[in-house]
Amino acid sequence: MTRTKRPGGSKKRKSDATDERAAKRPNNTSEPIQDAAVAPTPPPEITAPKPTPVKSPTQPPPDLTAADKAHLKAYLDRTERPFAVLAIPASKKRKRSSASHQLLQDDLYDPRLTLQYEIKPFDKWSSLRKYKKFSVGSESIGCGECVLVKHTDETTGPIDYDAQWKARVLEIRALDQEHVYLRVAWLNRPEDLDIGRKRYHGKLELIPSNQLDIIDAMAVNGRIEVMHWDELVDDDVKAMPEEDQYFWRYTYDFVHTKSFSKLREICVCKTPQNPDELIVSCENKDCGQWMHTKCIAEAAVKPPTTNGNVKTPQKGVKAKKRASKVTTPTFSPDSRAVAIASSGDGEMTAEVFIKGQPKGPDVEASEKDEIVITDAAAARRTEKVLCLFCQSPLG
Repeated sequence: MTRTKRPGGSKKRKSDATDERAAKRPNNTSEPIQDAAVAPTPPPEITAPKPTPVKSPTQPPPDLTAADKAHLKAYLDRTERPFAVLAIPASKKRKRSSASHQLLQDDLYDPRLTLQYEIKPFDKWSSLRKYKKFSVGSESIGCGECVLVKHTDETTGPIDYDAQWKARVLEIRALDQEHVYLRVAWLNRPEDLDIGRKRYHGKLELIPSNQLDIIDAMAVNGRIEVMHWDELVDDDVKAMPEEDQYFWRYTYDFVHTKSFSKLREICVCKTPQNPDELIVSCENKDCGQWMHTKCIAEAAVKPPTTNGNVKTPQKGVKAKKRASKVTTPTFSPDSRAVAIASSGDGEMTAEVFIKGQPKGPDVEASEKDEIVITDAAAARRTEKVLCLFCQSPLG
């Protein structure tokens, strides 16, 4: 039986790491922080790795006098963005001193994201009291959890989960219930970064970074769960994200190198897996390679090749030239194919069927592995599904 990997059944959801995020402070109608000492909320079961304590000042600030509190409140009220986080690139790190107020963040998903930073103005930030959680409506959210962040002033209608910014809460500080601030690390959609959205990105994939910011808690629209997907776990379907589940698998170093951590490449196209699409593996023990079913379909309508060179037809046999470019036509509503491709001239279409797929309620699964080829005259023939590496039959 052919090994396959794809998400399981879908779950219903409750519903640019860019300079634009820092351009304005959205308003919201969410409830402010609940007062004083409340029990810490444990991190969600499937979110980012459990954080260690943030290495910022551990001593609580002294109680402010009425005059100092009034002065600080006036500053917060008149300043649209009262605090800024300044990251210190590795090449510019200098000795820590009481004057510079350098802080360390070393629990951001991936050790490569560790950074030193400063907060301006530090005296006003450190005057705010630190809390372990805050509330949005009836929802209590703690440090280490991930949240939706508004980027418009629209307060009516259902929440557009996909359009909201996402962030992980690192620190909570407040003057009172009307002045609650969160230090966060942004989780980016692929299209929010220079890389853009690629074919291998899942529709709910997020990319954590070490870009820090301080936002008003009133901009938070609620908590979300973001699971970590370890691509190297091949044999546990539960290790993969559900169809409607936010996840991350690699990171972006915004501060030091402007680079991404490495993804596992599979298939002859040497492209990472999209968890929303089916992949299959060769059962030949000497091969065992994973392949995109889309690549199998595309190979079926491309000119036959050997070691990357177009095969020469036998003497006396006239070979019809097949277009090398391929397109992706639309599936028919009742199709059980897991992948489809057409030749560039539209004269040949290949549909890939995998035994036991697709899965789901009221879905008729295929009974065997096969490729169905349809030519311009609507004549159909079947071919075996072969490994793109060793040409062994699958299934």
